[in-house]
Amino acid sequence: MSPLAPCRSRARAAACSALAATLVATLVGCTPPKATYAFRASPLEADHAVALTGDEIMGRGRPPEQWVEVASGRALTERFPDIGAMEVDGIGDEIKRYSRDDQGCWFLDSVDAIGDRSRSEFSPPLGMAPAKLAPGEITTAEAQMLVTYLKSGEARTQGPSRRTLEHGGAMLADLPTGPTVVQLVKVRFESTMTSAQAIHVSELYVLPGVGPVAERTSDLVRVFGLRLRESNHEFVRDLQGTAVRR
Repeated sequence: MSPLAPCRSRARAAACSALAATLVATLVGCTPPKATYAFRASPLEADHAVALTGDEIMGRGRPPEQWVEVASGRALTERFPDIGAMEVDGIGDEIKRYSRDDQGCWFLDSVDAIGDRSRSEFSPPLGMAPAKLAPGEITTAEAQMLVTYLKSGEARTQGPSRRTLEHGGAMLADLPTGPTVVQLVKVRFESTMTSAQAIHVSELYVLPGVGPVAERTSDLVRVFGLRLRESNHEFVRDLQGTAVRR
């Protein structure tokens, strides 16, 4: 017997098994599972970590004095042509109004939640990103948050809010375009209203000179101490500017 015979036999057996699985799937009215992309990131040595600018954290290559981001499922290419389209379909319609000072610090002035028919205003504007964030650095911003009805402007609730930003070091991210060295920014936002509490936690993967290329988010809303809404999302954007919701 040829020494290759056992290998050929095993190869034929594997091929037959695969064919049988396909036939069974067809007979029961389904298709074999397809391989799917999964975002992964692993930490790198400290010497790969670099400082980030506020413009890089916010993802704006040529930052205007003020802009509006709309999480509505449509491309934002026209508003941010240097970054590209970013689809966020299904996350909810929001209009966020930002401002940027002469030093390069970014602030959030207000958020319109279209589905909730509410507007959240921050006084003073809530700090979103400093002009520069060094590896290991942590920054905290606080502001009073007033929530009103979007149509009438009548007050709904109010309370303090806090946003913490931490440079988590360098990561090797598995992007659709291939392994890429990025910088991790950890974000935590908390607001404590009269009867509700909201917590937003995210991991932002920033490519220096480009902006965020991936993000993992977790949101929790409690009313009178009970969980009202909880969600988790993951976004991946390739270097051509295409975001994919997972």
